[in-house]
Amino acid sequence: MMFRTETAGEVVEAASNAFTDFLTTWRTPLIIVAIIIIAVIVNWILRRLLDRTVTQIVQGVKKSQNVDTTSEIKAAPYIHARAVQRTRTLGSVGRAVITIFVAVAAIILILSQLNVNFGAVLTSAGIVAAGLAFGAQNIVKDVLNGIFMVFEDQLGVGDIITVGTITGTVENVGIRVTQVRSMDGTLWFVRNGEILTLGNASQGWGRALIDITVNANQDLAHVSDVALQAARALLTSERYARKVTGEPEVWGLESVFGDRATLRLAVRTRPEAQWEVQRGLRAELRQKFTDAGVKLADEYPKLPRGEQ
Repeated sequence: MMFRTETAGEVVEAASNAFTDFLTTWRTPLIIVAIIIIAVIVNWILRRLLDRTVTQIVQGVKKSQNVDTTSEIKAAPYIHARAVQRTRTLGSVGRAVITIFVAVAAIILILSQLNVNFGAVLTSAGIVAAGLAFGAQNIVKDVLNGIFMVFEDQLGVGDIITVGTITGTVENVGIRVTQVRSMDGTLWFVRNGEILTLGNASQGWGRALIDITVNANQDLAHVSDVALQAARALLTSERYARKVTGEPEVWGLESVFGDRATLRLAVRTRPEAQWEVQRGLRAELRQKFTDAGVKLADEYPKLPRGEQ
């Protein structure tokens, strides 16, 4: 009996035919797997590029202002701090947009490999969209409102905002939800579509307002002069000089009740600096009033004898 020995060429040809048959049989699943892998890689690369761009812009602003942290930029011109906040906000939204677009493109390519009729899909999608429109109104509203808030620069990551009864710092701005960290550390998730009125303390400028209640039976003009002296002394200090953008003003007599008179002191500040300036002014005013002999009002007003 004779055995035929296969040559090397025949072995290679058999392996090639087997591989070709494998590709022919599993062509569609393999392409789908390849699309998914490529989509994941592209999504990762684009998000990395976006993150790197955001980091470079933020570091560039910090370098130009000669600071190490974003919080220090608050003392720098407003436009630089705003550039950092807006860049981070657009980066946060951009990451979500990249993921959505890559996922949609991958789904379309996969459907094309499955020989799905796009005309029928689009028609069905239109019918389904119309049917879901009533149930998905809130989601659409959240998404659209979130997009407009970002591009209109209504808020940014790092801003101090007030939404309804919530006041805090914006930690993340998403397509549908904005995350706000309140002063007590609570993280609030606010749906963008529910934000009808928004107050932003980080845009433009702030104002430190202090109501000074003193004994009315003294020279209120002298009280105003001492208050202005105290404010000017404080605002020329190194700590507060760059936080203030205007001269202190006494707006006059706000109210009189019994032996109590209330004057209002106002100072224009940089964004978010008004609260720190107010705290510093209160301490300085207390000291200056003591030195000048200005009497603060009693805790409870003394009413006329007939009203007691």
